[in-house]
Formats: sequence, C-alpha cells, structure tokens
Amino acid sequence: MPKILIFSIAYHPFIGGAEIAVKEVTDRLPDFEYYLITNKFDANWLDEEKIGNINVRRVGNGKKIDKYFYPFRAFRYAWRLNKLVKFDFVWSIMAFYAGATALFFRYFSKIPYLLTLQSGDSDQFLKKRTWWWSFWYKRIYRRAKLTQVISKYLGERSRKMGNKGEIILIPNGVDLNLFQANLSIEEKIALKRSLGISADDFVLISASRLVFKNAIDDLIKAVNFLLYKSGLKVKLILIGSGPDEQPLKNLAQQQGVAENVIFLGHKHYSELPRYLQLADVFIRPSLSEGLGSAFLESMAVGTPIIGTEVGGIPDFLKNEETGLFCEVNNPSSIASAVEKYAKNPELYQKVKNNGLKLVPEKYDWDSVALKMAKLFEKMIN
Repeated sequence: MPKILIFSIAYHPFIGGAEIAVKEVTDRLPDFEYYLITNKFDANWLDEEKIGNINVRRVGNGKKIDKYFYPFRAFRYAWRLNKLVKFDFVWSIMAFYAGATALFFRYFSKIPYLLTLQSGDSDQFLKKRTWWWSFWYKRIYRRAKLTQVISKYLGERSRKMGNKGEIILIPNGVDLNLFQANLSIEEKIALKRSLGISADDFVLISASRLVFKNAIDDLIKAVNFLLYKSGLKVKLILIGSGPDEQPLKNLAQQQGVAENVIFLGHKHYSELPRYLQLADVFIRPSLSEGLGSAFLESMAVGTPIIGTEVGGIPDFLKNEETGLFCEVNNPSSIASAVEKYAKNPELYQKVKNNGLKLVPEKYDWDSVALKMAKLFEKMIN
C-alpha cells in the first residue's frame, strides 16, 4: 500500500477549509496509508490518534509559540518516522509552515512533495510575513514535484512565485449528503423563533472567521443602509469567532443595528446547513479568498450568494447567473445587491436554481477525491 506523509500546521479538531479537504479526500481513498504531522494547539489534545484513515501525530506542547517551531519539530519527527514507514511522497498542505517543512525534508530525504495551495490570504499579507525569508519561501513553490490549486487565482500566484512545473486545478468540494438535507417548514419556523427572527424579516447570513480579510464590518454597515435608507426589514446572522468579534459587536452598537445582527459564535460544521437554509441570502464581502467553500455550501442548500470579485470567487460566481457581485469595501454596494434579490423574485429563483445545479456537477467531494487519487498515482509513478 502506498504511504503518504502529510505536513499540515493544523488539523482536526481545528477545522478550516484545508482541514476539511484533507479529511474528505482521505476518507474516500482508503487504498493509501496516511501519516499526518501537525501542531499541537491544545495541551489536552492527544499526541497520537487515528482520525478516519489518517494516523495523526501532533508535535509541540499546546502553547501559542509552538507553531513557530513546527517546521523543526515536524521535520525531526518525520525523519525518524520515515526510517520505519518509508514514504512514497510528501503532501504539503499550503506553502507556509508545512511547505517549509516539505522543502527541507525533500533536500535531506530526496522524497518529492505535492504542494496543495488553499490559502485565501492576499499577496500583500503574504509578502509582509515572508519578505525576510523570501528566497526559501519561493523555493517552496519551485521545488514541488506537482502543485494542486483550488482556484485559478492560486495557480496564478504559484506562477508568480516562479513555479515552472505542472499545476493541477482541483477545487474543494461540498458534502452533498450533509448540505442537501432539507429542514422542514416547522423546523425553520422553530429555529427562526429561537433566534428572534420574524416571519417578514429578510434574513442574511455569513459564516467565516471574524477577521479583517472577510470584511464583516462592511456587512454590518450594509445592514445600516438597508434599515435606514432602503427600509428593508433585515436580520443578519453571523456564524464564526475570531479576534475581531468584540470590535464587530461594538460596531453594530455604533451603527444602531445591534438588534438586527445575531452573533452565534462558532458552530460545529455539521450544524451549518440548518442555518444556511434558514437564510434568504449568504454574503461574504471578502478582501481576499482562496476559493470560498462557504459560498458553495450555501449554493448547495439553495441559498443565493453575494460576494466580491476577488481571489477564487469568480471561478464559480457568475454575476446574475450563480450569484451577485458587490464591490470591495463598499457597504452601499452590498446593500444594493441585497435589494436586487429582495425586489426581483425571478432573478432570485434563477440564481438559486443555477446554484443547486452547479454544485453537484463540479464540486462534489466524490468527484474531487477521484481526481486527487489520479494525482497521488502521478506522484508515485
């Protein structure tokens, strides 16, 4: 059985788009043996455990500073582990901590690595974090045997970094069994009532980390536009946590919309479909985006989307076909897009139907896993 070593700075129970992707793919491909070395973000997490088909190994002591030592600790652990397991190739999840580990492991072990690019951070943000080691950072992109990207935008970034090798576009997918399970009318009514949402409220939702790049502040300001300029009765549900949570709550107070913005905090991934189905529109006015799996998940449940024309979003969002674009850093533009949906039922239904059709055709995890299996075989052969 082929053996794959995975480097990833984070993994379950920490959950983000990349972590979900790794688990969804490996769960569907049992004909490979997986070992994943990740950082121990919590002292209570186990050093070793089996999650799905992956043998997970955590390095560190559960301290905040541990992630900075991850490349050294992961390299050392992998070096010892390789003497026992004899890996066929390395799979690096993103190009920062994991990529650095894969690069130096390749230099010393001669084992090639597959680089997967998922990060939605902007080029400017990455430059600030990597300028002092840019010589090596660029080599992470250039020394990969194969590169998998989840959007055209990330493929272009890889080329800008000097990657002259093969780049394969395989996007993240959606768990259709989870996101196509419908809530009954009674369940929707009960859930709305529990959140203080009236039957005549036009419900907006966003699910993301509460951080600068997701521009949730613009979304809150857009609620102010809708209430006091357009006269549309709206409620905004925010799912997620992050360092900007309290500043965003303060902003809602300052904007006079605190009663119209519902902060639900972090929710388990399995709970997302019921909240997405509750809403009329999903919005994330991102400043940067690798792909945007939450948009696809919203489309899968039949909730039309609004997004900015940045990063990987244009791969699936075609204006007035599969969603609506709004401008970056423009709350008024967000409000106008919401109004367009609210006042044009034909457009709303068209976008909804197109989204329901697109996701099973192009973003089903089963088809994604089959493409990844071919990529794994290519790495081995």
